[in-house]
Amino acid sequence: MMVTVSDTILNDLTRFASEQQRRFDSTTLPSERRERGHYGTPAAIADFMGAMFSNIPGGTVRILDPGAGVGILAAAVCQRVLREKLGRLLEIELWENDPKLITHLRKTMDYCRKTLAVFGHRLDYTICIDDFILANARPALFKDGPKPSFHLAILNPPYFKLRKESPQAIAMEHVVHGQPNIYALFMAIATDLLLPAGELVAITPRSYFNGSYFKKFRRWFFDRMMARHIHMFESRTAAFRDDDVLQENVILLAEKSARPNDVILTSNIGRNLNEFKKCVTEYNRVIDNSSGDQIVRVTIGELEHEIVAALDTLPCRFRDLGLDISTGPVVTFRSTEFLRNEKSKHTAPLLWMHNVRPFVVRFPPKNGKPSHITVCDESMRILLPAKRYVLLKRFTAKEEDRRLVAGIMQANESYSKWVGLENHLNYVYRKDAELTQAEAFGIAAYFNSALVDRYFRAISGNTQVNATEIRAMPMPDMQTLTGIGKEVEKATDRSLQTIERVVGLALGLPNQLIEQLCEAPQ
Repeated sequence: MMVTVSDTILNDLTRFASEQQRRFDSTTLPSERRERGHYGTPAAIADFMGAMFSNIPGGTVRILDPGAGVGILAAAVCQRVLREKLGRLLEIELWENDPKLITHLRKTMDYCRKTLAVFGHRLDYTICIDDFILANARPALFKDGPKPSFHLAILNPPYFKLRKESPQAIAMEHVVHGQPNIYALFMAIATDLLLPAGELVAITPRSYFNGSYFKKFRRWFFDRMMARHIHMFESRTAAFRDDDVLQENVILLAEKSARPNDVILTSNIGRNLNEFKKCVTEYNRVIDNSSGDQIVRVTIGELEHEIVAALDTLPCRFRDLGLDISTGPVVTFRSTEFLRNEKSKHTAPLLWMHNVRPFVVRFPPKNGKPSHITVCDESMRILLPAKRYVLLKRFTAKEEDRRLVAGIMQANESYSKWVGLENHLNYVYRKDAELTQAEAFGIAAYFNSALVDRYFRAISGNTQVNATEIRAMPMPDMQTLTGIGKEVEKATDRSLQTIERVVGLALGLPNQLIEQLCEAPQ
């Protein structure tokens, strides 16, 4: 006879695991945990992840938990099973290569087994103390690795970059290239180990959603897995408040299936996962494969949907306009011998992110950083001709109001015929000519608009503005951009509301959408 499950028991398993995490943390330096990429999952997030699976199959259920830590995610699945009336046999395979965690992991799983038995379920578990990637990677591109055998996979994989010559990166070069982040390799192998119609729930950085760096992985992953539910944390620190996590995190539920369906999108602002915004969206509005790159776009709310739909109708991409964008060539820690605090006849201005404001460049403010760079034969490789550029900040904090900030540098604002642009700036230019004044104002107005800023946030969870992402941005044609620039250039009021109306009217946006953007927080 099955015992009734109380609310206390329903939250008990992940709380027990959370206590094991606390004990582990108390005996381990934060620097040691960061070196291994170990960030323990808070109990509330583990509960949320366990509840995301669409259903728990009947009978025997095989579950994979790679990078198991103290076992809190496996505990969350066990907790979910306590709600099921029909008895289940859970077979959980847990991978963890840190020997210091094994005692805590075993305590969690033994506690789960005892609790499940009271309520008519069974649990068998196996702990694998090994490198999950090397033990399960395919030996070669055309050879099979371990057979798929799992119904469910739940993971909070480690987060850190691997050297491209590392054994793990070499073993997974069919999925990633360059210097990969280990979390993507965990997701790929978990995918390989899932049975058809198996489900994966993973909390990871959002960085794989777009950009060229993860393009190979994204194509591989979304060719095999269909996104079913994506949960966003609007604050970068909400998911892992007690750890030094800089990335914006997401939780993904994906099914190993060939059939796309609508995608559930949810988002919460704080740590209360019971209060969130939710919408259901067509698959191809979330997973955009129009360029073959499987870019993930997350828009929660009708305003964001309208913005993405409006920009998707534009006739060009940035790369089609005869423009180019590059990253500032001055990497300061590699160029210290050229940096100067005082102007001289042998220096040029050195511009940083703090110099860039909407439509203008202010330099040199006194903030302690060198604001000049030596002009000499050795430094010419990192200097640029002083001409008209549109400068874009490459980094902003997640909590800042604006992700895109575009200023205009005029040639006559430099006291030298050369200028130095620090590596945290992107600059827009023509290779064999100079931007006209109207073109520069049009480009800057477009990037300074809330319309484009919100679009960029929908496609990019990074706090970094990559030149690759800008090249793929939808754009009006150059004639329209020039027309925008002429209107902005002659305007006495360059408030954000004015910019929004000029850009919106030039693009033919509905008046209601323009006014919504004008009223949105700026």
